[in-house]
Amino acid sequence: MRSIVLVTVAVMLVACGGGLKRDAPEPAVYRLAPPAIAGGPAIVADLLVLRPVVAPGLRTDRIANSWPGNRLDYYADARWSGELGSVVQGALVQAFRGSGRLRTAEGDPGRFRATHVLGVEVIRLEADYSAGGAPTAEVTLAATVARYGDRRALMTTTVSAETVAGGNTLSTVAAALDDAFGKAASEVVVWTHEAVAADLAGQP
Repeated sequence: MRSIVLVTVAVMLVACGGGLKRDAPEPAVYRLAPPAIAGGPAIVADLLVLRPVVAPGLRTDRIANSWPGNRLDYYADARWSGELGSVVQGALVQAFRGSGRLRTAEGDPGRFRATHVLGVEVIRLEADYSAGGAPTAEVTLAATVARYGDRRALMTTTVSAETVAGGNTLSTVAAALDDAFGKAASEVVVWTHEAVAADLAGQP
C-alpha cells in the first residue's frame, strides 16, 4: 500500500510541475490611437462607420509580421486590444468625433439614424521584414462612402502608409504600426469629409 501512495504522490508532483512550466507571461497589449484631425467647416451629416472587412490572416487580435515569400507570422508576446477590425473601427469613429465636423459619428447602427455610411477594408496592417533589419510598418486601407438610405456607393479610394520601426523590439514595432495607421486613417477621414460634403452640395 505504501508503494502505491508514493507513486500517486510522484505523479501528482510531475503533473503540477508540468503545469507550472507551461505558464507564460501575459502578452503585451497594444492599441491603435485615433489620429488627430484638423477641424473645418461643419458638415450636416451623420456617419455610420461599419466594422471593417479585414484581409485573411489579419482577422485576429494577434499582431502580424510578413516575410519574403509572402509568409505571414505573428508576434508571440503581443496582442491588439481586440480583434483588428474592431480596433480599427473604434479608432476611426474617435477620429471623426475628434474632428468635430460631422453632426454624429457612430459604429453602432442602432444608436442614431445615419445619412451616410463608410465601409473600410483593411488590406495590410503588418510589420514587413522583407528588406532586412528593422521592419517597416505597412498599412493599406480601402474606403467607400455611400448614402445610408440606398447604400449607393458615392466614392471609393485606397490609401497606403508606411513607417520604418526605430528598432526590432515589440514597443518600437507597435509604435511604427500605430504611426503608419495614423497616416492612412487621417487620409481616410479627410477624404470621407470631402466625399460627404460634395454629396450634400450636389443634392437638391
